[in-house]
Amino acid sequence: MTGQMRWKHMKWVLLGGASAAGIVLSNYPTTPQLLRCPEIGSLPGIVLGMFIATTIIHTVVTSIQADLVHSKGLSAWRSTSSGRRHLLIAIGALMTAATLFLEILLWAWVYRHVGAIHGLEESIYFSGITFTTVGYGDVTLAKCWQLLSVGEAVNGVLMAGWSAAQLIFLVQRMMTLSSQSEGTKAD
Repeated sequence: MTGQMRWKHMKWVLLGGASAAGIVLSNYPTTPQLLRCPEIGSLPGIVLGMFIATTIIHTVVTSIQADLVHSKGLSAWRSTSSGRRHLLIAIGALMTAATLFLEILLWAWVYRHVGAIHGLEESIYFSGITFTTVGYGDVTLAKCWQLLSVGEAVNGVLMAGWSAAQLIFLVQRMMTLSSQSEGTKAD
C-alpha cells in the first residue's frame, strides 16, 4: 500500500477516533469548579477516549515515519551520505518527542476541561509528570479525580514504549542502510 493510499485510509481512522474522544468529552460539561467530582462511570469513558486519541495520534506518526524510512524517493537521497541518514534519525526523534508532547497537552486540556485542575501551566506540569510517570506529588488531584491520573500514567507508559520501539526501528534501519551502502562501495 502506498503512502498516499495509507493516508487516505488513515484520515478516516483519525476522524473516527477524534469524534469518539469528542463525544465522550462533550457529554461532560466544562466546569470552573475545581472540586466538582465526576459521575460514576464517566472516568472510564474519558480515559478510554484519551487512549483512543493518543493511539490514533501515534498510529499516524508511525505511518509517517514508516513512509519516510521505506520511501523509494528518499532511498537514493539517504544512501548517498551517512549525514543524511543521521538527519532522518534526528527528524524521527523530533517527531516522536513532538508527538509525546502533544499527547501531554491533550491530557492537560482534559484536566482543565473537566475542572480537575485550574491553571494552564499547572495542568501541563501535572500532565507531564503523570504521563512520564515521574509523579513528584507536589501537585495532586482531588480524590475523586485520581483514577484519571492513573489512566494517564498507564497511557504514558504505553506511548513511551511505543515511541522507544519506533526510534529503535528507525536507528536499526538507518544502520542497515549504512552498512549496505558501505558494502556496495567496497565492491
